[in-house]
Parts: sequence; C-alpha cells; structure tokens
Amino acid sequence: MGEVIFDKSRKNLKKVYNRLNSNNLNHYVKAVDEKVLFLAIGGYNRTYELLLKMGAEKDEIATFSNLNLSRDFLAETDGKKVIYIKKINYVTSINKNLSFTIKKLDLNVADGFEESMMVYQTAQRTVGQGKSRHPWDKPKVVILDDQSLNLQYEGHRFNYQTELGFSQIRNRNAEPQLIVDEIEEVEESKKMMFALYQMDVSTEIEVLNAILRISQAVQLRISETEWALKPKDFKRLAGSQNMAAQLKEIPDLGIYQLSSNKKIGKENARWVIIPDKAFEFKGFDYKDEKDLFNEELEMEEKKEQEYIEEQEKMLNNILSIELPFNIKQGWIGKQMNSSVATLQGFLDDVDSIESEKINGLELLEGATTKQEYDMVKKNNLAYFLDGNYKNDQRSDQNYLGGRRLISIDVDDGDYEYNQIEQALESQGLFGLVYPTAKYYYDESKRWRIILMADEEMNKEQYKATVSGVAQMLGLEIDEASKKISQLMGYPLKRKDVSIVNGTMASVSQFYIEPQPKSKNVLPMTKPTKSNKTLADFDHPQAKLLKQVLSGGVEEGKRNETYYQVYMYLRDTLNNPEMELWHEQAAELIETTKQQAEADGLPEKEIEVIFR
Repeated sequence: MGEVIFDKSRKNLKKVYNRLNSNNLNHYVKAVDEKVLFLAIGGYNRTYELLLKMGAEKDEIATFSNLNLSRDFLAETDGKKVIYIKKINYVTSINKNLSFTIKKLDLNVADGFEESMMVYQTAQRTVGQGKSRHPWDKPKVVILDDQSLNLQYEGHRFNYQTELGFSQIRNRNAEPQLIVDEIEEVEESKKMMFALYQMDVSTEIEVLNAILRISQAVQLRISETEWALKPKDFKRLAGSQNMAAQLKEIPDLGIYQLSSNKKIGKENARWVIIPDKAFEFKGFDYKDEKDLFNEELEMEEKKEQEYIEEQEKMLNNILSIELPFNIKQGWIGKQMNSSVATLQGFLDDVDSIESEKINGLELLEGATTKQEYDMVKKNNLAYFLDGNYKNDQRSDQNYLGGRRLISIDVDDGDYEYNQIEQALESQGLFGLVYPTAKYYYDESKRWRIILMADEEMNKEQYKATVSGVAQMLGLEIDEASKKISQLMGYPLKRKDVSIVNGTMASVSQFYIEPQPKSKNVLPMTKPTKSNKTLADFDHPQAKLLKQVLSGGVEEGKRNETYYQVYMYLRDTLNNPEMELWHEQAAELIETTKQQAEADGLPEKEIEVIFR
C-alpha cells in the first residue's frame, strides 16, 4: 500500500518531479514553450519538504497565499522554479459566530481563484527598473497546498481551469522520501489530471492501527475463524467510542456484537466477535470518478435488467391467462363458436386466420364504396368475445360470467398510433393496440385497444370499468362499447398489433358494490323519550335525508342533496334544543357518508361535502 492515492496522482507528481529536475531548456525557451503546471496536493502536512525532496532548492520556491500579479509578487517570483500557494480555503468561506462555525461553498471565492490561475497561465510582464528592466521569468510550477481538501468541497469542479492536477497523500505525515521513491518508476502524465479526493483516508489509518492493536491483544478463540473480546476491552483497543462503532460498521471487517449476553468459558458478556478476515484488512478500495461512474453504469444496467425481467414476467403472466373465448365470422346472428384461449394464442393465430379463412385485407382493399365496406364488415370479417354465454348465444341476458377483456374503440379524434400507446404507458396499463377495419379501407386513423381486467366482471362491473378506463385515457366511447356482449373485431395483421406492457386494469378502482337499501331507520344506541327520527320531521332537508336512507340519490342531484342533508344534521348537533337527537345526528352523518360512497361520489367530493 503506497502513500499516493490513485495511479493518476502518481503520474501528476512525476510530471512535476521531471519539470523540477529538467535542465534541458534555458529560461527564454521555457518562458515561451512550457505550460504552467498546476498541482493540488491534498491532505498532506509536509508539502514544502516534499518539494525539496523532489528537486527544488529553497531559494527556487516562492511562497504566497494567492496568485495576484502585484509588483512585489512579480519581483519575488522572477526566476524561481516553484510558486508554493499555502492557503486554508481555496473555494469555501467560513462564517464564525460565538457559538458556531459554518463552512460553506462560496462561488465568489471559487470563481475568483479559478480566474487568477487562468490569468497566471498566460500572463507576461516585465520586472525591474531602467536598464535592469527585463521580461518576467515566471515559475512554471504552481503547487497548491490543499491540506483541508476543500478544492473539491461539496463536489466543486472548476469549469474553465481544467488543467489543474490533483494528488492526495494517504498519510498526512508520510516521509517525503517515501513518496519520491514511490513515483520513481512511474511514467509522467501527458497532462495534469483530475483525481477524486477520498474523504475516509484519515479514518483508514486509524482503522489499520486499531486492527493492529486488537490482533496483538486478542486471545479468546471461539471457532476456527472467529475471536471474541469483552466490549470494554474492544473499546479500549479501538481507542475511542467512535472508532469502536466504526469498526463494527465496516463491512470488509465483519466485526459484530452479540445482541444479548452469552457465557463463553467462565465469563458472561455481550461479546464482540472478530473474524480472522478483519486482520487481513489492508485498507479501503478507493474509487476515482471513472470507477464510480462504471459502478453507476453497472448498477443502472442491473436495475434495467431487473426491470426488463419484471416487465417480461408481468407481460407473460397476462398473455398466458386462459379465457373462455368465442369466435364468429361476420356480426350477423347470435351464435358463436366457443373455446378456451390465451392472448398469446390469440396473437399467434391472427395471420393464419386472416390468410386461411377471412381474406379481409383483400376484401377491404377491393371495396370502393361505403356500402361495400359495410357488407365486408357485416359478413366476412372475424370477431371475438371472451366470457361464457348460455348455449353460446351472444346477448347480455345470456352472459354467465368469465369476461376479462376490455375493448375500447378510438373512433373520434385524429390520434396517431403512438399517441394511443403513450396514453396507455402514461397510466402504466397493459394493452394491445391495433388498427380497425376502417384503417385498411381508407387509411382512417381508427384504433382498437384491448386491456385485461384483474378479475372477472359482471355486467355492471364491465360497464363501470370500461367507462372508467376510457375516461382515464381521455377517450370518448359510445354506449354500445359498454355492453358486455359487444363483439370485437379481430386484428388483420399481426405486425400491426402493438403490445404495451403494464398492469391489468383494476375493477375495484372503478366499481363499488352498492350497499343494500335501508328500509328502516337505523336503531339508536341509546333509548330516547321520543320515537320520532330526524327523517320524520316536516322539513325539506329531513325529506332529503329520508330519500338518502331509502336507497340513495339519483345521478345529477347527489352533491347538492348530500350537502343539504349534512347541513341539516350538523345544525341539529349545534342546536342545544335538539339535544334529544344529537346522538342520532352523529350516527346519521356517518351513515350518509357511506351511502354517498355507495352512490359513486368520489372520495374528494365526499370530503368537501362533509368537511
């Protein structure tokens, strides 16, 4: 384990090392041809000593806290090799108060420092007076001593000064010679590179030291791969309460504490268990931007694959549901041929049914008038219908159950094919989308959508569900589409059928079972001195209450009726003279709420009425 984190950091250091030790170019050529090397050395307390070890002499290093090109700055840096910038904060500001200190990213500080580097990069000046005046021989190495690691504070990156390199040292007080030895055989970078600071470096050193202390002190082996320590001894060897907690949170170590006391040997304790692998820990696996990006890609790919598999599973589940299936050629008559089929089988048979039995495409293309088109639809095209029907005779009265498919014909509007698909996708619904016969006759934009319900539907449920789904998709449908025995036209080309993956339509979302009609007034929980109920009063609102209790309210009058009833019951509760009926009024408010729900009022409207 070396002292420099990341190979690119070593290459950055080597580039600076080679520059400091280069004697091939004279000052004039260097001033014209060499780029300034900017290098931030992060998390290290001995940067100045490192520069000396890397080949710079003390009189070749100019130390400043900024890159402002003042007269004194130019004079003191002229002819030097290195400018050593020693600062606490490069891109942050600190607000200090008597009771707290806040450190935050200050873009004014950051932008100002970035600009000063960019100006320095290309700046040309003259120094001296009179005959001694000459071009400024500026240092071509600028080292930013970033002990606080705040050049990347809160993920900050410079936008324009992209040739700033980074190197981070693992041990803040590492011997400079160790670092020089580490980069000796390294190739220098072609350009200064960004390297992501690692924020757990100091913790790593403490962890390694704590593990070393524990390995030297542990004695109680409890299995072939585990050791045990008393909690007090573990904390002492860890060095602090925080470090003891951190050691148990690092997955690579596998250290854990028993949840309750256990007797091991002669002693009883809530032991801390240390596996052998903890003593093999050599340090964290640091991840640079590229590593993190690749990890994100892998995670994204994994999630994407899981999503695809989940979607395929959901789709295959829907396509494999067996349905009582009825087929008919032409829509004349009620007799159908019944069988059992899945949607997958239905799709697989589309082309064979068309080519071997129907020839609908040829007939539609040959039709030249609306009358001919209607005759083809009436007598030749294939139709289907799921569900069981008495004697296979198609009618609402003969329906015996089993219907799961929901059919919606998009005959109004000028929708494009992909708009229908997007409508389904936006609601997360499964659906088959394909052109109707009219499309093949005159290229009209007419489409059919087939959805799957999550349970079998009776007549009322089908009507409510097909209406609700159509409304959800923003489509108008006619009354015929709400009939449970309505035939659906077969697709004419399999390749024209689009499958939109999603969930089945929820029947319960659109249909609420009606509550049994109440013919009698609900019994009151406490006896009263009067047999008269609030519905028996000679009052317009009382009459509305009686209507609600007798079986609900017809559509179109529900909101106002329930509002008037609630006002009546609430006024009763607020009237001290009606104390005899207070308990009954409270019960009736709950009862009328339930009836409003049974009548089909949305939950939000009920909340508004009974607020």
